[in-house]
Amino acid sequence: MRLSYAVVMAVLLAGLAASAAPAQSVDDILSMVDANVSYTSIRYSGRMEITIAGESRYKTMDAVAQGSSKAFVEFTNPEDRGVRYLKRDKNLWIYFPSEQDTVKISGHLLKEGMMGSDVSYEDALESSDYRVKYSAALKQEDTVGDRRCFVVELSAKVDTAAYDRRVLWIDAERYVSLKQEMYAKSGKLLKASTTLMVERIGDRWFPSSVEFVSKLRNNTKTVFTMSKVALDVPVDDRQFSMATLTK
Repeated sequence: MRLSYAVVMAVLLAGLAASAAPAQSVDDILSMVDANVSYTSIRYSGRMEITIAGESRYKTMDAVAQGSSKAFVEFTNPEDRGVRYLKRDKNLWIYFPSEQDTVKISGHLLKEGMMGSDVSYEDALESSDYRVKYSAALKQEDTVGDRRCFVVELSAKVDTAAYDRRVLWIDAERYVSLKQEMYAKSGKLLKASTTLMVERIGDRWFPSSVEFVSKLRNNTKTVFTMSKVALDVPVDDRQFSMATLTK
């Protein structure tokens, strides 16, 4: 079959346009990632499956947050029913209804696992906008499963960063982090995460289930799953008060 001159020229021009297109910068890539996970507010129901030495226990919760600065979580599973977390900026409090006691989490306690999980309080407090605390470099391309990914390395530029270095595998089509490794200053791998489920919510791709593995503990993992996710919904600011925490 002979191709017409117009068809041949169209194919050639398309190829030239593709080769001339500027490569994405690492800042462009992180901006796209941030656009997917940034919101003015969020409500969701959460579930943590914490597995240690082959035995699993489950935590469920209802949560609401405003951006990355305010969050309120109330646990609903029988063992922890009524335990509440309140986050405001870099402050975190836990309320225990059985003792009617409020505890502020700070200092070295921030590195402890939340509810015995592989997710630390420090992880929960850190903003998702990595560009604030890290300098970024685009290293290479790779695949996670059948997904083409950009590999981005983040290096801490402030002392308040939770980790000295992070390596992210970012889906090249959906701009969601599919895998991440977190390192100490010594170069030791501290933690790894893998995104298990990505959902389409409105006009964005959203990671709704993530597995976390602490490399400092043996034979342990935590799967955190979000359901009934509602983004950019009205939220009463009183939700994030000490009075609501201890009611």
